[in-house]
Amino acid sequence: MTSQLKSAAATPTALPPETLVITGWSAVSPYGLTRQAFAAGLRSGAKTAVEPDAAYGPLPSTEVCLVPGFDIKGLLGPTGTAKMDRLTALALVASDGLLQDAEGNRVVETDGRTGVVLGISMGSLENVTNFLKQSYTNALPFHVDAGRIPFGSLNHAAGATAIRHGLTGPNTTVAGGRVSGLLALNYARRLIGQGRATKYLVGSAEEFSAAHAWIEHTAATPGDPSPLLGEGCGLFVVEPAGAAQRPALAAVLAVETRVDIDDDPGAAVTACVRRALAKAGAATDEVWAAVPSAAPTAAGRAEHEALAALLPAEALTRVPSMELLGDTSAAAATFQIQALLSVAEAEPASAGRIALVSAVDRDGAVGCAVLRLLDPNGAAA
Repeated sequence: MTSQLKSAAATPTALPPETLVITGWSAVSPYGLTRQAFAAGLRSGAKTAVEPDAAYGPLPSTEVCLVPGFDIKGLLGPTGTAKMDRLTALALVASDGLLQDAEGNRVVETDGRTGVVLGISMGSLENVTNFLKQSYTNALPFHVDAGRIPFGSLNHAAGATAIRHGLTGPNTTVAGGRVSGLLALNYARRLIGQGRATKYLVGSAEEFSAAHAWIEHTAATPGDPSPLLGEGCGLFVVEPAGAAQRPALAAVLAVETRVDIDDDPGAAVTACVRRALAKAGAATDEVWAAVPSAAPTAAGRAEHEALAALLPAEALTRVPSMELLGDTSAAAATFQIQALLSVAEAEPASAGRIALVSAVDRDGAVGCAVLRLLDPNGAAA
């Protein structure tokens, strides 16, 4: 009881000034193009699976979770978008939603040390596979569409986001599958802590494509169904509590990552969670809400079992399952944090509480973040 009272009593003013806080977020997801659409859809538990458009060609699954109404030229204009890949477009639309209002006016202050760090899987698989196909099928092997070459680089989406908004701070891309969002958050935390950046746009993105669908189908464990794939991009503004220019929504108390080298994802998740909670100075019984990745793999099932064994049972029921969005791969961990914030926004009792997000990837990457949910009005919980 004492630990619960201590947790509930925390207020933004009690945070050390160097504590990293989330002061804004945006989501382009299977629920829609805005943060509001994501929050409303998530809280309602609405499913997002739809029948894919015939333009994708044959696919291993009869359903996908796509961003509705995602027309690149319609959303970003005709200039520079003729050859733009879907991954970059998702990041640009999400960054517009984060930094601008509906009229396009800037609503977030930035300076010369505002950076961007974006988590991805392997970039735009559709762009890469199409480019390789051209090198074999066009008139001569070197007759390829050179205009698509820049979009094939892993760091293009992050770079394009910085250019679009004039962000000249550190610009980084990290690739870690479903753990990418947590790796990006940890990267931003470290660089801000070292004084190399004043604030960060941080998040992760994943596009849906036929190439991605078939790669995931091939990688699935024999006997398992082809995964239901999703897509989207989630972004946050993060900055130190002492310099925050807008009310803080959550404090990032700890981020822990590790690699499962023993082929025991449950044990790796358990160790990761315990370490992260210890760094945050929190106990397992203080966790008000926990959001696992819901990866459609044996590792994902082991992750859920590990959290269920560690944490209060009600913690795993407060946020709807991420299965509603499909397997969003690199975007998953960011969407998990945003799902947590969406639920907390509608639940005043969440202010001051401890929350946890975890993620696992089939290559052995494991990550965990511990947050303290805050009342954006600054009132005590």
